[in-house]
Amino acid sequence: EETQELARQPAELTAQQQEELSIQWQQRLAGAAQQAMQAGKLGGSMARMVDYMLQPKLPWRMLLAKYMTASARDDYSYSRPSSRRGDPAIFPSLRSTQINVAVGLDISGSVDDKDMNEFLSEVDAIKGNMRARITLLPCDAELAEGVPWIFEPWENIEMPRVLKGGGGTSFCPVFDWLDGQDQPPDLLVYFTDGQGTFPGTPPGYPVIWLVKGKQTVPWGQRVQLN
Repeated sequence: EETQELARQPAELTAQQQEELSIQWQQRLAGAAQQAMQAGKLGGSMARMVDYMLQPKLPWRMLLAKYMTASARDDYSYSRPSSRRGDPAIFPSLRSTQINVAVGLDISGSVDDKDMNEFLSEVDAIKGNMRARITLLPCDAELAEGVPWIFEPWENIEMPRVLKGGGGTSFCPVFDWLDGQDQPPDLLVYFTDGQGTFPGTPPGYPVIWLVKGKQTVPWGQRVQLN
């Protein structure tokens, strides 16, 4: 019997577990490559291989949905059941939590309105399924006047009517604003062409860059607008 127990195969992963594991390994690979690059220990051939392995093979809508959904988690809360049951045991109950997603929007003029509206429509469609509260932060070299625009899970995301953009591009104001809040977001999604000033160090929360063009990003998960 003991031999049979040792030989027993582990249970197969579900499709969702496989996706989440794939994302985790991609993030770890990207982080390790970034550290090696900063230390001068990542050769050209190895860098090209890492780029190839991290290159998205799916349309950007599917990738965006996959990464956003992976950041949403259902967790268990332990609570004592009603005394009417006469059972003193404490059982776990599934509690689906609402997550807070910040959305950075590059309004420097390098991303056209059509792509921007398409991106927001996609985020709008995804957020309803994952119970996400959206904080919209348009920015060029500085945050747009009137930020933030906040949309609850049941509200449709709409582009602010008055946006004065077209200057230079810096991503720092969005991160600085988020750093000044009481709670960090569960996730930041930033839509940009990637040409701008990045903060020197990554934040403590996940960042997804949806990039129009071929510009690279120093950290975070890059999704190509294709």
